[in-house]
Amino acid sequence: IGGTRVLFQQIILHMVNRLNEERTISAPYHLIKGKRSGQTIQDVKSYHLTKYFALFPRLTKQSYDQIIQQMIESGWLRVNELSIPQITELGEKVLNQMPKFHLNGWLYRGNERIFFQRLSLVTQTLSHVKANDLAFIPIQKDEKIHKWVRYFLKKVSYKKEGFIKEFYQELKTTFQSATLTDLHLTILSHRLSGYQVSGVTWQQLSYMLEIDQMDLEILFQECLHIVLDEISLNTKLLLLSKMSEGIKTTTPLTESAKRTADLYNQGYSIEQIMSIRQLKKSTIEDHFVEMAMNEPLFSIHMFFPGEDIQHIIQQIKNQHTKKLRTLKESFPAYSYFQLRLLLATGGDSIDQQST
Repeated sequence: IGGTRVLFQQIILHMVNRLNEERTISAPYHLIKGKRSGQTIQDVKSYHLTKYFALFPRLTKQSYDQIIQQMIESGWLRVNELSIPQITELGEKVLNQMPKFHLNGWLYRGNERIFFQRLSLVTQTLSHVKANDLAFIPIQKDEKIHKWVRYFLKKVSYKKEGFIKEFYQELKTTFQSATLTDLHLTILSHRLSGYQVSGVTWQQLSYMLEIDQMDLEILFQECLHIVLDEISLNTKLLLLSKMSEGIKTTTPLTESAKRTADLYNQGYSIEQIMSIRQLKKSTIEDHFVEMAMNEPLFSIHMFFPGEDIQHIIQQIKNQHTKKLRTLKESFPAYSYFQLRLLLATGGDSIDQQST
């Protein structure tokens, strides 16, 4: 059903292009899934791929492999016997037509879906309040969302005069964002339900708009990211900013890395942290690499006593590779952990939002 899956395939091409033949074809999959492993988190930052993190948390490896196979058959990609992908000339042409996406998966980590669940249930409830008919089946099944919406509506005293108008006005203001297209708003409005109006399924929408379902979901997610960005920029959107509480990631660290960082900041050594947290050394090292990438005040000097770190970073940059095995051959004196720290701090951790 629907059109071709061009947007998703362009994103894969873009990622393969960025990964520069230094990662296998599985790397984009782990990134799109939002895998929290040290390697994936380092790739997200080092290769400037924050936009696509956790784009499809539920994507199966089987579906992904099928899409890759289609791309190989279309002549857009080549994958060698070591599973390293390479873009073909034809693939370059497809990639050059890719639109600029306003996505920030690293910032929202899939939580934009929670925001939409809240929004859709609040919208459904208010449209029934307006129609004086409170006997309806909630569009969202998640009990946590029900609880949140009940609490929110009570807190904002939704029954007071003019409340629905106020809510509608805030939505209208947000939807006037210059970055939102008519297609974004069509997708979003068709996914909402109200009094005597049912939201449309992805399959129906795909058929209706003749756009592949995966591409629709990418546009939907982009729409939610734009809406959430608008809400955080506009201080007058009081109701919507309440609705988006806790959606944006306040710490760029994963939960586990944050616990390690807290212990490290209390003065514990790597060995002590391993013992306290009952984790392998490699896992704790992953956390330190994550800290080096994301924490502006974190210093890696303690791992390089008496050395000129900037000088080493420059030497590493001159190699024009982020492949650890290659770097290890050029810098045998350093451990893989030290090399990862240097890569994480080498300016590449500051993400560029350019496509």
